[in-house]
Amino acid sequence: MKQKYVIGIDISKSKLDCAVIDFNHQLHLEKQIKNNQKALQTFLQTLLKSLGVNQEEVLICCENTGIYNRPLELICVKLGVKLWVEHALKIKRATTDMRGKDDRKDAQRIAQYAVRYIDKRLEYQEPSDLIKEMHLLTKSRNTLLSQKVAIDNQIKEAKTHDTFEYKILTKAYAKALKVLKKSIKEIEVKIESLIQQDAAAKQNIDLITSIPGIGNQVAINLIIATNNFESFNSAKHLACYAGVVPFKNESGVVIKKARISKMANKNIKSLMHLAAMAAVRFDSELKEYFIRKVKEGKNKMSVLNAVRNKLIHRIMAVIKRRQPYLRKDEYFYQQRNNFSCFLT
Repeated sequence: MKQKYVIGIDISKSKLDCAVIDFNHQLHLEKQIKNNQKALQTFLQTLLKSLGVNQEEVLICCENTGIYNRPLELICVKLGVKLWVEHALKIKRATTDMRGKDDRKDAQRIAQYAVRYIDKRLEYQEPSDLIKEMHLLTKSRNTLLSQKVAIDNQIKEAKTHDTFEYKILTKAYAKALKVLKKSIKEIEVKIESLIQQDAAAKQNIDLITSIPGIGNQVAINLIIATNNFESFNSAKHLACYAGVVPFKNESGVVIKKARISKMANKNIKSLMHLAAMAAVRFDSELKEYFIRKVKEGKNKMSVLNAVRNKLIHRIMAVIKRRQPYLRKDEYFYQQRNNFSCFLT
């Protein structure tokens, strides 16, 4: 059913500024409410009744503000209202009138953006409880790991420059490091237990980790970011999301170097960089590709980015085919055997 109204919502920690417009850009209502589920449910139910429409005839659009989005996401899922969570930079760049700025005006701009680009909307999908729990556990693990690395680095620097400081810090941090290591291990065990409970997630992780250079942490974070690959249908889409696709930068006779977009999942981008560095060491095909391109005069980071892109395409290939990754020589050997069996 086609939407009749769009609700633009500017989200902050304590409040929501809402602007309701139709597809002629006519403003019907402006309202400020508290950022909690009770206030949101009351507002939406009252609004639908006053407009004389059902939940399928309304589209809500907001910027991605992380944890502050959760009350809105939960209520939209509960009431069956379609929600579009858009990147803030896309809305900002699409806005033609930037004279003045406040939360009320921002809500109108978000609504106008949704009306203008409704054909490009990506409706919000609530991830499964497994994905949400894995996401929270992974965030906790990363936080604890960063604290452990910071302490380890501090001790390491003291060891090489001041033995007295090294002895003091080693004793001072001994208990903290022990607790951090134990907590990280417990979280990793819990994540592994969750994976074992879900056959689809486990199968996808097994498929992804069959690719040289892709480890368990990369696979787990990809499962979380892609909602177990339900949110992405193509390698190009995932590559853009991971920030590994270079875009042209040209105007008239001015041709600049193609650059990757900053609108990317930085965590996935970082993990794919580590995976690419491992792949050029342990995968003969990618190692040969990397050496050849560098000899041709290509920048090493540009070649590594190309390797990241290749890995993304390999990941989507094994997910779609539902078969583990095979090197070229293994693939041709398997095809030859299959052909021989067919002849016999």
